[in-house]
Parts: sequence; structure tokens; C-alpha cells
Amino acid sequence: MIYASVSAHGATGTWLDEILELGVPLVLFIGLWWWSTRKEKKKAKSTPGTPAPEADVKK
Repeated sequence: MIYASVSAHGATGTWLDEILELGVPLVLFIGLWWWSTRKEKKKAKSTPGTPAPEADVKK
């Protein structure tokens, strides 16, 4: 996107248009990127009846 077209639109239109056209998609994509890069938390305790993760290691 060309900066001149964005600034010209902001000068002639409302800044609400700018927020809706540029800000909302940017926040959406950043949120989706953050959600996709989350790391899964490891459980410290095992549930009853299942062996601990250390027991799964092959000897």
C-alpha cells in the first residue's frame, strides 16, 4: 500500500475509516500470529493411573 494514498485518504476522509481499514486487520493478524506461536504448557503432575512422563523413557 502506498503511503501517499493512505495519508490522502486520511486527509479527506475520517480517521475512523483509517482505523477500520488498517488498524483492525493489523490487530487481527498480530493476534492470530501470537495465538499460533504459543507454547503448550507441560503438566507437572500425572493423573492417577497413568505413569509419570519419566517412566515413558526407553531404557
